[in-house]
Amino acid sequence: MIDCVNIATAHCFPGNLIAAQHRLRYQEVIAKEDWSNIYVADEMEFDRYDNVATEYFIARNSEGDVLGVCRSYPTTIPYMLSDVFPFLASQDLPRSHKVHEASRLVLDRSLLTKDARRPIVDELIVAYMERGVQRDIEGYVGFMLPRIWASTFLRTGWDVEWLGPETPLPGTADVVRAAWMPVNQRMSDKIREATGLKKPVLNYGSESFAPTVVSYSHLRGQDSLAA
Repeated sequence: MIDCVNIATAHCFPGNLIAAQHRLRYQEVIAKEDWSNIYVADEMEFDRYDNVATEYFIARNSEGDVLGVCRSYPTTIPYMLSDVFPFLASQDLPRSHKVHEASRLVLDRSLLTKDARRPIVDELIVAYMERGVQRDIEGYVGFMLPRIWASTFLRTGWDVEWLGPETPLPGTADVVRAAWMPVNQRMSDKIREATGLKKPVLNYGSESFAPTVVSYSHLRGQDSLAA
């Protein structure tokens, strides 16, 4: 199962899952990859898109150790692709309660062998789709290294649509590519068939949970923010 956690539901899970996923991100992208210009506090990696609007998908083992994480973020407010990396897209980027950004897909490479990572990735990708269908959104946007696209979304059967060409990130040796990931029942069926995950994968914790929608009163007439 994949825990679906946000600031409003964190109390439904034992421990502090949000802090635990921040620590995993520090371990994998700061300590091992030596990323620079990244926010760090008490060995937790975070950025401005970790806030009350963020939702996390968290994979754990039977001992409660966090093995993998990814996050979802609304596009009705400035998001990473639109805010920092708009040059990755050859077209206008979405701003809609029907579209979310997918980012920060991280696995614990200390606990997981290469073969053991694949089923964790499968569950995290299915979690994105399952939650997307539940929210009745149209899709996700995001960007990653081409080899990461190949080993995650593309491998699990998600037909992504490229938003622009492969592009070097300024000041790094990395080349990334932005894409649109459509959410619909046909794509969901295809991904579940490819991964073999036919049953629901999301866990909402110890209390019943229903998706909520928060509207900005000062944005009357514009899209609402899906929480």
